Amino acid sequence: MIIYLIFLLVIVVILSWTLINNRTWRWLIGLTNSIALVAAVSIMTLNFSNHYGMKKETIVETHQIYSAAGDQSPMQIIVAKQLGTKSKHWVMVYRDSQAVKASTHFVPQKKHIVEMVKKQSTLKKANVDHATVKTTTIRWEWKNDTAKFWLNIGDQASELVSQKSVVTVPENWQVLSPSQLKQLKKKMAAQQSAQKQALMAQASSNQ
Repeated sequence: MIIYLIFLLVIVVILSWTLINNRTWRWLIGLTNSIALVAAVSIMTLNFSNHYGMKKETIVETHQIYSAAGDQSPMQIIVAKQLGTKSKHWVMVYRDSQAVKASTHFVPQKKHIVEMVKKQSTLKKANVDHATVKTTTIRWEWKNDTAKFWLNIGDQASELVSQKSVVTVPENWQVLSPSQLKQLKKKMAAQQSAQKQALMAQASSNQ
């Protein structure tokens, strides 16, 4: 709405200074409208630069996560890879519930580079019973309906300020890199093959 007000004030200011013949009234009305125009432009600028008329809202969500290895494996595993040596961004593989397969989380979206740099994901071990992910999201929201009515240009609500996800796993969980997971799978496959051959050999000797 403020953009329309500015356009209207521009027209009124021009008309005030050019069409009013009486010098006193011209200065009074022209100066008043000019001040109003400057104020409106300043408020709009403050909204763009400092989110004037908005407030930060924080949402904290915590839910339990499950081992990437599945319920049939005795090992509790989370696969994690840090992006860069000093980055606060980890890509992790785990299950969101016991009924689903393991999936990759916190993969950077290169198409949304602005939001990508506002997101962090970290991993830590602690003396806890269950693995969890705690996500703290901060967004800009309008202070009230009046601010939204006058200052909303486009869709400014819910603009992301920051998002921090902390994955906490018990001390007995194994944190593996993708390469370590591949090695583990090969080792387990070799062990299963050896056990199968041993059982077949034992069965043949018993005949």
